Amino acid sequence: MQDFFLWIGKNGSWFLLLSLAVVLFRWRYLTDYLRYVALFVGLAVLGEATSYITARVLKVPNLYILHFYTIVEFNIIALFYRAFFSRFYPRLLVPGLMIGFTTLAILNSAFLQPLTGYNTYARGLEGLLVIALALLCFYKMLTELTAKRIDRHPVFWINTGFLLYFAGSLFFLILSNILLTNSNRTLILTVFGLHALLMVVMHLLISIGLWLSPRLR
Repeated sequence: MQDFFLWIGKNGSWFLLLSLAVVLFRWRYLTDYLRYVALFVGLAVLGEATSYITARVLKVPNLYILHFYTIVEFNIIALFYRAFFSRFYPRLLVPGLMIGFTTLAILNSAFLQPLTGYNTYARGLEGLLVIALALLCFYKMLTELTAKRIDRHPVFWINTGFLLYFAGSLFFLILSNILLTNSNRTLILTVFGLHALLMVVMHLLISIGLWLSPRLR
């Protein structure tokens, strides 16, 4: 099992190409809120590519990228939920969360956790907010449930992916700095491998959801 976590930690990023391929293949079928998911996939691929180039090719520090990435990532996810929620919840709920999170994340990077280190506070807050939005999404889907099978709805798979990833990796997101100072390299690689596995599962579920998009038309 340890060898598997080490392998997935090194190669998990390649699975993002699967969700990217589904986005490109199904783009014309994606509805308005599913296009935000496509944008999320594009951001993930861009982030991984930028991280690889800066760390492996240019060999320069790149943790500052995560500070900006976190803000953009949360706002894209929030826009997806805002579009899907429509008028089911108060209109200003999601925009308020977006403004509040962006403000706190910027203040965190400016005064608490500098750009040279992990922004664990912002990442942890992002995880909590996405978990809350995912639960609200499931409540909306169950409330509006019709005779149609819920597992045929793209948002069911996408929302499950977001919930599993952010709930499962919340501990990792909060304690990233502590893990990096641990002298046990095998433990660090195993935990990072577990995080990569959660990311792979999320993108697999997102791929299923986007693949099912034509069924809504």
